[in-house]
Amino acid sequence: MADYLTFQNLIDEVQRAVKATGGSIASLIEHVINMVYLNEMMMADDLYPLHWMVDFDDSLASVAPATITGISIAALGVITTDAAHGLVAGDIVSIHNIVGTTQLNNRIFRVNTAPSTVTLTLIDLDAGTAVNTSAMTAWSSGGTIHHRGLTLATTGKAVQSILACKWHDEGKMDPIDIKEIEDKNSAMSDSTSRPARYYHRKAFTATGTEINQLLWLQGADAAYDLRYWFEKRATKLATAATDVPLLPPQLQYGIVAGAVMRLSQSGVEVETPLVWPGIYTAQIAALLSFNRKFYEKNNLYQIENSKPYLL
Repeated sequence: MADYLTFQNLIDEVQRAVKATGGSIASLIEHVINMVYLNEMMMADDLYPLHWMVDFDDSLASVAPATITGISIAALGVITTDAAHGLVAGDIVSIHNIVGTTQLNNRIFRVNTAPSTVTLTLIDLDAGTAVNTSAMTAWSSGGTIHHRGLTLATTGKAVQSILACKWHDEGKMDPIDIKEIEDKNSAMSDSTSRPARYYHRKAFTATGTEINQLLWLQGADAAYDLRYWFEKRATKLATAATDVPLLPPQLQYGIVAGAVMRLSQSGVEVETPLVWPGIYTAQIAALLSFNRKFYEKNNLYQIENSKPYLL
């Protein structure tokens, strides 16, 4: 027998403690299991990220500014550059110093497509509205595209929060908030440098799509290799036979205890209702101890730009 619990195992264990069966109670059990798993156990430690959920990505990079040599006036405006721009769909850019199609100046977009190495189309940051230039002024001359950031994964290595961010062989970047971005005049100007600050942007569209982006300030003046550490996001348990919670096996029974306790508090009749709160409290305490001992043992009292550990 495996030492881990699948979603089906969790459902079965909770069902044994619940006196009602079938119908809506089965669906309720699944929802409560996910609530306890995602909103309580995976978020139990306010000081430390769960150490098994910390990962890094070193596959991304910035690109140098690109000079614009033309912009089509069309429902889907195409921008042409004088040389290979190096940008791909999902990259975040800002546009500056265009003569003619000034409606694009000093604005931030997401790259929609890159039909060739010297052409690209744009879309808004939430990938909802493509940039339509048909009502804009004809391009006359000039313009520069600055690389401002990247779209991060929402599947696989899904990013919950960024813990540290730096360029290879260079100093770390510090986070910046919205107020400082607006107060700092050079943050969104047409000047470029090795970016020293970053902003992690998360949003959700009306269709439920998660937007996960890393923006940096100022615009990149050259190609730099990026490495960032992050806390991964756990996803909902959905497939009963195969999905397994991202918890050490010895702590997974905490989901059962928590789910039975929450069901009891909601008026569902369960076996020995007074027992489950104590079991759940003990499991949460075990989770915190298991996680914090890792940081103490490895002397990881603080990860840069993260939570205030061990205060």
